[in-house]
Amino acid sequence: MRAVLVFALTFSTGCAYYTVNPGHRGLRFDPHEGGLHQNVYQPGIYNLGWCFLRDCGDVADFDVTFSTHRELVHTVSSEGLAMDLHLAISYRPIISELYDLANEIGPNYYEEVIGPEFRSSSRGVFARHPYGELMVKNEKIEDEIENEVRRRTHGKHVEIASITIESVDYAPEIAQAVRQKLVAQQDALRQKSAIESEALRKRTQIETEAEAARLKSLAETDEEKRHAELGLLKRRDQRASAEEQLGVEKAEAQARIVKAQSEAKQMQIMAEGEMAQNRAKALAVSPLMVQQEAYKALSALGGTGTNIYLGDWSHLPNFLFPRVGALSMPYSLTLPAPATNNPR
Repeated sequence: MRAVLVFALTFSTGCAYYTVNPGHRGLRFDPHEGGLHQNVYQPGIYNLGWCFLRDCGDVADFDVTFSTHRELVHTVSSEGLAMDLHLAISYRPIISELYDLANEIGPNYYEEVIGPEFRSSSRGVFARHPYGELMVKNEKIEDEIENEVRRRTHGKHVEIASITIESVDYAPEIAQAVRQKLVAQQDALRQKSAIESEALRKRTQIETEAEAARLKSLAETDEEKRHAELGLLKRRDQRASAEEQLGVEKAEAQARIVKAQSEAKQMQIMAEGEMAQNRAKALAVSPLMVQQEAYKALSALGGTGTNIYLGDWSHLPNFLFPRVGALSMPYSLTLPAPATNNPR
């Protein structure tokens, strides 16, 4: 379509035009004006000048978007085992260095620079790694290849975005060994998972039993504590009752003591009153009355026929005192015989 447009414009106006599409950049090549120009054409339509019966030159077109190229690399591992690797590299030219890229390498810069360096770097990196690491260290190996390609293409006016290992073709015997190893690994993983599940189940059971035992122990402890508290309250009630009973008995004993003291005081007062009364009675009896009563008592004791002389009267002769009844003198008593004195 662009060729038809350029042809029509050439024969209708005598001028040639070139379109730079989005995602592309261009460099003007004019054989009449010094060859390749350094000015980079942005997307758009450009007039190449009068091209009737003369060479108007051309525009070197560069795709500046990231492009992906795939390579099949034949290499060996560090053990010397052969393998085929399907790799992909993403790249693009550096826009600010398009003039240098066109002058030094040209538009086929992948075949000239990137492809050879990519294949060589891949073989060198894989030769440093054992066969088994290809399955578990893909990302690490990709980064190593990427860094190696960047190092080798430094200053070649291209940018390396990424490198990807898409697949690996193993030799039949190696593939069989890898499959067996993978199967063994899967079995080991399943066994490990089963062991871990069983260990988790047992641990959960042990923890559950331990928690139940702990709760039971706590319940028993709480029950014992409750019984102990009830026993303590009971003992406190008993002690309070005993103290109350002791208080009652103490009060009763105190009351009995007070009563006994009162009765003793009353008896003392009555005794003192009786003693006072006896003293009063004693004071009311004269000595003569006492003496007379004594004589009466002696007379009663001696009976009849007995004479008792008191005082100096006992030395007097009996004839001076004739018997007149039982009592001769006021102070003579007749006592029963025999008498102690000489009767006359």
